[in-house]
Amino acid sequence: MSVDIRLPATPAPTDEETRAGDAPSVLHLVADAVARHPDAPALAGHDSTVTYRDMWRRAGAVAARLRGEGIGPGDVVGLAALRSTELIVALIGVLRSGAAFLPLDSGYPRARLEHMLDDARVGVVLGHPETAGRFAAAGRAVLLLGDEPTSRTGLAAVAAAESLLPALPAAEDLAYVLYTSGTTGAPKGIAMPHGALANIVEWQTGVSEASVGSRTLQFSAISFDVAFQEIFASLAVGGTVVCVTEEERRDPLRLWEAAARERVDRMFLPYVALQALVLVAEPGASGSPPLREIITAGEQLQCSRALRALLVSLPGCRLINQYGPSEAHVVTWHSMEGDPDSWPALPPIGLPVPGNRVYVLDALGEEVPPGSIGDIHVGGVQVAYGYWNRPDLTADRFLPEPGRQGRRMYRTGDVARRRPDGSLDYLGRADDQVKIRGFRLELPEVERMLGDLPGVSSCAVAVRGEDGIEKTLVAFVVLEPGLGTSALASLRADLADLLPDYMVPGRFRAVTDLPTMPNGKLDRPRLRAMAENAE
Repeated sequence: MSVDIRLPATPAPTDEETRAGDAPSVLHLVADAVARHPDAPALAGHDSTVTYRDMWRRAGAVAARLRGEGIGPGDVVGLAALRSTELIVALIGVLRSGAAFLPLDSGYPRARLEHMLDDARVGVVLGHPETAGRFAAAGRAVLLLGDEPTSRTGLAAVAAAESLLPALPAAEDLAYVLYTSGTTGAPKGIAMPHGALANIVEWQTGVSEASVGSRTLQFSAISFDVAFQEIFASLAVGGTVVCVTEEERRDPLRLWEAAARERVDRMFLPYVALQALVLVAEPGASGSPPLREIITAGEQLQCSRALRALLVSLPGCRLINQYGPSEAHVVTWHSMEGDPDSWPALPPIGLPVPGNRVYVLDALGEEVPPGSIGDIHVGGVQVAYGYWNRPDLTADRFLPEPGRQGRRMYRTGDVARRRPDGSLDYLGRADDQVKIRGFRLELPEVERMLGDLPGVSSCAVAVRGEDGIEKTLVAFVVLEPGLGTSALASLRADLADLLPDYMVPGRFRAVTDLPTMPNGKLDRPRLRAMAENAE
């Protein structure tokens, strides 16, 4: 590793701080599944199924090729591959080589990609010709997937090379560097250790119904940390990761049809993607996938009428709400129980995942009492090491954890209210808190009320104007089929009967869909830009 960003030595963890499981890395969990279920299908794509034995062998071949390029522990490998079974094989291969991986989205602007490669000091990029070829011109060695040997002689050479691979990673070794948007305009790299990823996967396998033979949809982009949860929480129990094409992923109807065709029984989806899927699903239809679990995270879950109707038609399916920043992955969870028609419109994000501590603090850093609002801070085993090569930004967001010598917590920038039972209500971003004519409001509350009105398929609300200028709310609404823009006037009138005047948007705009980022989450910055340009 070119720059040591690890934490200083810390005391041995107390019982409260111990991780949920014992595996140092997800590779230990996958290796155990390979030993127990060698002939079970691990990966399924449109034109191929890969068994656990073959997945592990092919990943070993990738690792051996990387070792031949001088890659090993302490290095970071770029991963730029199409959505496929080969992408997951490559991911495991990078980790087996002892290196960490850096997801590269070929759709990113060239300058952004070059910044990521330079910042992480990536020398080798793995991928397909369509995605990785552009990196050769930037002076990086490019290894193309699918070039692994298949002959008897070649496989014997791979087996010999595998025997020289390093031991499986330890909990403190780096697993990945994941770049997210930075407030200064330059992306910042989150450095996550193996132990953090292993903790969330072992916990997920313990609370999930997924087991040998279960089939999990691989929806998330590889540049979004939920992808690792989808992949490794399935492989750890002997399940099958179902890979869909990018075209299917981006089209809700085709995605629903693919999930039915592939008999998917578990999905991880951000709320916007879930709501889009709900709108094309036909509750109770014979062509529905055999869903047992739907897990949503990334933004505020809203229990719309359409979502409730779908869950009513899937009586054996659980809906689980999870929360966590990329700097700590998932840190809280809440399982929706009982009749879906009785669910609250804005469910809580729940209680901490074992091994994590969640604080709700005021401006002085003191814990707020139940019922009060504060800023979410996260401590525990899933907190990242910090931002790659950014000690200044790391010091600003990774703060000393009160009462725990040598340990740090992450200041998320999110706002919550703690309930009497200790669970949390998510209230949005601190920088999304809005004051209209002196009144403070939370955008999710406006969105929830608007989204429950007849005729609304989905919606989002943004602020137009800055401090010192008259602010107003702008509502963007996806109307149900058959409704024209004339319906917007009645929506405004209906909302005025439910909310105070200052919470009613001043402008309503009909849109065909809401803007989303590559990871499927709502694109709030783009929404704000749309609000500024609204007539």
